[in-house]
Amino acid sequence: MPRETQEPISLRFNNPPVTETSLGFYFQRIEGWHLLHQGLLWEKFRTKYPQLEILPTILDPGSTRLQLDLNAPVLRTGFADSTKTKLVQIQDGLLLHNWRKTPEAPKYNRYEMVRDLLLEDWSIFCGYLRSASLKEPVVSRCEMSYFNHLVRGEEWKDFSDLPEIFPTWRGVSQPKSSGTLQMAAFNVAYRVDRGVVNVAVHPGIRSNDGKEVIQLTLSSYIAPSNSDNETLFETIDECHENAARAFVDFTTDKVRERWK
Repeated sequence: MPRETQEPISLRFNNPPVTETSLGFYFQRIEGWHLLHQGLLWEKFRTKYPQLEILPTILDPGSTRLQLDLNAPVLRTGFADSTKTKLVQIQDGLLLHNWRKTPEAPKYNRYEMVRDLLLEDWSIFCGYLRSASLKEPVVSRCEMSYFNHLVRGEEWKDFSDLPEIFPTWRGVSQPKSSGTLQMAAFNVAYRVDRGVVNVAVHPGIRSNDGKEVIQLTLSSYIAPSNSDNETLFETIDECHENAARAFVDFTTDKVRERWK
């Protein structure tokens, strides 16, 4: 269905299963960028994000390998606020803003709030590039991701309950005499309008409380037509819309009613 004929998705849950959101931009590596710039950039963010995290390097989704340059090594850093719920990720080639749920600050930050913070982060980043006489980034990919935890004993009891959560999952035909399903996972990727949506369902153990969960990850990405701010944030809005639509398409009315 063409995008212009679809009604916008509006999701408002009292108790959403979201534990983290991530949105931002991947761009071409900036000529002249090095680790010193990353440290100087933190000074621009430090008032709002006083905590520093060193994170594993992310491979550009559009590349098949990471190019190593010993003169300009790639490092991903996170600038976090005092609650550690808001995080700006910086790497030569990407800027992402994350909201993360914590036991101390469990209130969900909705998309509009996180988008506004990304706009502030992006403006600070681009302002620093200009002050350092570096070229402005050429964005190749806008991305929005949701990470949801469905807790065992709450949304589900065992893996035979998956069809009650995900309409695309119809289970595995198996005689009772041969046992019961102990684990299941699936991945789906499909093109929608101008972009791509990835849906991944995997079991896991949540690190902060040891609870068994099914992690539902929804990621939407689109290549923008240019790198001006208006286009980038219109594209991010489209990524958000695609991810929200996928959430409705890949979960049942029954389980969504629980979160309302």
